[in-house]
Amino acid sequence: MTKLRKNKKLIFYGSAFLLPFLLTLFLFLLQGIYPFGDATFLKKDFYQQYTPFFYEFHRRITSGGSFLYSWNAGLGANFLAIYVYYLASPFNFLSILLPESLILEFMTYMVVIKIGLCGLTMSYYLRRHFNRMDMAIPFFGMAYAFSGFFAAYNWNVMWMDVLFLAPLVILGLEKLVENGRPYLYCITLALSIYTNYYLSIMLCFYLVLYYLVLIVSKGFSIKAFLRFGWYSLLSGGFASILILPEIAALKFTTFTNLSFPSSPSFYMNPIEILGRHFVGVSVETGLDHWPNIYCGIIIFFLLPLYFLCSRTPLREKIAKGLLLLFLILSFDFNMLNFIWHGFNYPDSLPARQAYLYIILLLTMGCEAFLRIWSMKFRTFLKGVLAGLAAIVLILFLDRDDAIESYTLPVTAVFAILILVFFVLFRLSRSEVRLPGNKERLIVKTVVLIIFSTELCVNMCLTGWHSLSRSDYFSTFSDYRALNEIIETRNRNFSSPLSRAEEEKRKVRNHSMTIGYSSLSCFSSTNSGLLTKYCSRYGIMNSRVFYLSDGTTPFTAAMMGQHYTLVPPSATYLGGEDIATPLRFHEKSVLYKRTYTLPNGYVIRPNKDNLFIPAKDAEKIIDGEIKVAFSNLSPIPAQNSMFSALGGSQTLFHSKDAYETKDGAMTIRWETNGHLFVYNPKKEKESLTISFDDGSSDIEYEANKYRYIQDLGWHRKGTKAEIKSENLNIYSINTSALGKFTASVNSIERLRNIKRTNSSLTGSIEMKSGGNLVLTIPYEPGWRLYVDGEEKDILVFDGLWISTPLGAGKHDIELSFYPKGLNAGILLTLLSLLLIVLSFLIERRKRPRVNPFRQY
Repeated sequence: MTKLRKNKKLIFYGSAFLLPFLLTLFLFLLQGIYPFGDATFLKKDFYQQYTPFFYEFHRRITSGGSFLYSWNAGLGANFLAIYVYYLASPFNFLSILLPESLILEFMTYMVVIKIGLCGLTMSYYLRRHFNRMDMAIPFFGMAYAFSGFFAAYNWNVMWMDVLFLAPLVILGLEKLVENGRPYLYCITLALSIYTNYYLSIMLCFYLVLYYLVLIVSKGFSIKAFLRFGWYSLLSGGFASILILPEIAALKFTTFTNLSFPSSPSFYMNPIEILGRHFVGVSVETGLDHWPNIYCGIIIFFLLPLYFLCSRTPLREKIAKGLLLLFLILSFDFNMLNFIWHGFNYPDSLPARQAYLYIILLLTMGCEAFLRIWSMKFRTFLKGVLAGLAAIVLILFLDRDDAIESYTLPVTAVFAILILVFFVLFRLSRSEVRLPGNKERLIVKTVVLIIFSTELCVNMCLTGWHSLSRSDYFSTFSDYRALNEIIETRNRNFSSPLSRAEEEKRKVRNHSMTIGYSSLSCFSSTNSGLLTKYCSRYGIMNSRVFYLSDGTTPFTAAMMGQHYTLVPPSATYLGGEDIATPLRFHEKSVLYKRTYTLPNGYVIRPNKDNLFIPAKDAEKIIDGEIKVAFSNLSPIPAQNSMFSALGGSQTLFHSKDAYETKDGAMTIRWETNGHLFVYNPKKEKESLTISFDDGSSDIEYEANKYRYIQDLGWHRKGTKAEIKSENLNIYSINTSALGKFTASVNSIERLRNIKRTNSSLTGSIEMKSGGNLVLTIPYEPGWRLYVDGEEKDILVFDGLWISTPLGAGKHDIELSFYPKGLNAGILLTLLSLLLIVLSFLIERRKRPRVNPFRQY
């Protein structure tokens, strides 16, 4: 009997893991994902963010580098903040066993494993919740792992640990309330918060609501209440080593400027929300608020049966029903949506709490499925017909654009199949209920096969979008080779901060993949100062990224760009007046910029408010302090800054060499050179700029962002056509820019510069007093020393680290240590100590048995 029980457990848990795991591998095979073909699992942020971040992470763990700061995250950034937000899963450290060439495969197949773990933990939760080892349960576990939430966000690797831990946390809470054992709850919640605090915010909100459900269904206990609060607090405290530095970093972003909604509003109607349960409904990952909540069409039949089941206590049904309605309302109501997302609005990827709704819904549905035999046939028929009526009603009334042409017929087919075999399953009941009833087992198996097939079909229709692996790495070897040239030159010229940027960039964080410092970074932890700086000077940006698109030769020099990488078949917009070819590798080209500034240079400006104490930097982000020229549009602001820094002539000149006709502009080049356009108003659509000299068209995303568009270098007589009449056109005085950069390079500059992972040293000989400006963006955590003495940091032009220096030779040292890290370490150690002590006290109060045996 014991051996049989063990075998049954092995089959149960093996099925729970292998069902979603093997079916995901099967879908990989169908999609030709490497090694089954040249496709990759990359999409959206996995493509643009997570893979480049992982390359930087892998370099750190294989070389023993610091996790404190990264010079390759755009202009440089707090790497610990990036690690906490994107990379904190302990599984990631397993990548140390693999070469860099397999990083993408490690990330991809770790997703497959975690999808399997989601099926396993959900099945384990349902088994312990119902105290039954029914082989139908693994299929409900699979429904969680193959739900609409996973179809939409399975590429979001940073969330996966929370998703497979969440069922265990909920189970831990149930056991804490039922028998006072806190072990599973405390440990799994602590791990969840540690691996991804953001998705865990929603889990914590849900735990409070679910605890209220447990009070209603199980009764209130002061001991359980105190344990719930105490162990929740300790779980959060355990993760403080990551949370406190992250809070400090996020306070320095523009996300803290959001205020609570001033008036209530609703995004959609209830019919449209329920329609999101249909098979093949397109997932939403953009800015709309549609929740991704599909988890099987069978749920339409099971939910009414749950409420009709007489064996489930009425108060429990009411409590769970109200919680379900509250979660549905949260998808639709702007104020609740704001609260659920950590008192913030998500920048795309809506309804991130939907996985908790799915867990609750599947739990209720599984209970109904397991208790079908306790229902009278008439009751069963009422529930099934109610579900059918709901499906028909939604099919006729739902007008959601996400419903594809195949959605309704596919949903109808699976609904009919489920309905027919579901009824047959109930009709196959044996009055003596013999466990070996073959007829009932066969029909039940058919129902579960249809259920799992439907889940696979939905995942295949909505959850897969692959890209070419060879295309993703098309410039990898070229850029790595050219980056070695950059690193050698930077060492030889003692300029480790000299940055490169990529023409025709495919991946926004490509600099972290290759390993160079750039002018672009896509991260939710980006400094708010950078966002403000880029907006002020017409550089493309949002709350989560800044890109080199929109830089002019002047702002590129200010931001430390010395090189440009150009991939094969791309046309470099810069002409001989902006950059010259330095080195070729295969068909890629490394250009050297003509107009550059040193990594550390001295200015003696004629305007006082260019320097603001670093302690007031947050006031710049909040708008309480205005940086010089912030009241001007981007090109006039650059002209004013150029003049303030000693430029003797006007840098940009407004041009009127254009004609307008039928809502379009035709721009003429009156001389050889560069032209720039800026659209002060957002367009309804992206603008295509075409040229009559055979140059490639340019796509100007004036419908999304306000930034300067470089039209490139063209010969006299060239014409460009743009379907807009709102553009301002400018030419650049490269002669004046050349004199300015030559002047700055000829006076005092920081020399003998040495850079480590999180520090920089150098020396400078000052002829007279002035301000040293470093091309390092300020953020909390930087400390500056002059001749061994710590000095207050000034922020130049609202971004750059600066300090005043007197005449004479000075040694400069900067070091970065994330704000809040020390406090986080202490609080984590204290919480860990209290967890151990609390567990020991719990053990002394109870018989000496394995505390996890119950699980």
